[in-house]
Amino acid sequence: MFLGGLLKKFSKNNEKRQIIREVIFRLSLDKKQEQLYFDSLDILDDEYLDLFYKKLTALIDIIEEKDIIQGQEQNIEKLQEIRSKEQKEKEYNIDFNILFDNI
Repeated sequence: MFLGGLLKKFSKNNEKRQIIREVIFRLSLDKKQEQLYFDSLDILDDEYLDLFYKKLTALIDIIEEKDIIQGQEQNIEKLQEIRSKEQKEKEYNIDFNILFDNI
């Protein structure tokens, strides 16, 4: 997990607050709701900030894992399509060769 692992390296509270602010900003929320999140972030004490940050990194790990699994599934589907096309081409070539041999 690339991003989740990177986020776990930040230990200072001001770094954590800045990262959380950036995540909130990137969510494309309504400006009023966004401001409420920013205001609530300012009043979090260190203990709750740490807890929130840990949950955020865990959520990001889950999202990254899900993306990896989806990517693997898409790759498997593409491989199956390629194998199917190759099999059809082989069958076509065999049929063509049989016809050609019988001429």
